[in-house]
Amino acid sequence: MNAAAGPTFGPDYYQRQYAVETCRPFSQHWWSVRLYAKVADRLLRRIGGRRVLEVGCGFGYILARLERRYQTYGVDVSAYAIQRCAQIAPRSRCIMADVEAGLPPELEPDTFDLVLACYVFEHLRQPRKVICDLTRLLRPGGSLFFSVPNTQSLGARWKGTNWYAYQDPTHCSLLTPTEWLEAVRQAGLTVQRRFSDGWWDVPYVRWLPSWLQFPLFAAPAALECLLARPILPASCGENLIIVAQRP
Repeated sequence: MNAAAGPTFGPDYYQRQYAVETCRPFSQHWWSVRLYAKVADRLLRRIGGRRVLEVGCGFGYILARLERRYQTYGVDVSAYAIQRCAQIAPRSRCIMADVEAGLPPELEPDTFDLVLACYVFEHLRQPRKVICDLTRLLRPGGSLFFSVPNTQSLGARWKGTNWYAYQDPTHCSLLTPTEWLEAVRQAGLTVQRRFSDGWWDVPYVRWLPSWLQFPLFAAPAALECLLARPILPASCGENLIIVAQRP
């Protein structure tokens, strides 16, 4: 939801499509941000890394959590998002750029310990090329950490055209999990971990009230967010989340 080519990504998009103008404590968006930031922090601690790049950084909520400890950079195609990111994550270097057209010269090869991309690659017409480009930014041993809609999820099968990922007209690369894994390996990365974020896109059952469905379906996702650890298998959620390492 954070990056794509073109002028589509202004205030209306963020307000209408995802309602992420704010990140209220304990909201669904807040828990998601916390999960990604915690996992990124653990990855960096494990390798002793210091430099982080978030591609499609949006308003910078994840960067704001990471910039207290790390050297953080954010890139987004949206001028509006970069303006907000500069306010929310003031210690981070915020750069406006279309990564499909080429990476900004400020981002030097072999210098980043972690590249993070949350809900980004599905917006790109050439995600495989961008994954290859981002791989060159990583230091040996560095990781690419990203999430994309899981087109083989329970929700995709049950909801069909009403599934959340089909509701965003800027989603132009809804690949299968196998295709995403192939793209990662073709870039020369080794897949370390695959997991998901659970079933949160209620309602799934028409005749059952949403307030009953949410605790039923979203309980595993809530537990994962509460623990801030990847515990759900890749097949058990609306999004596929991948951690891959450069040798």
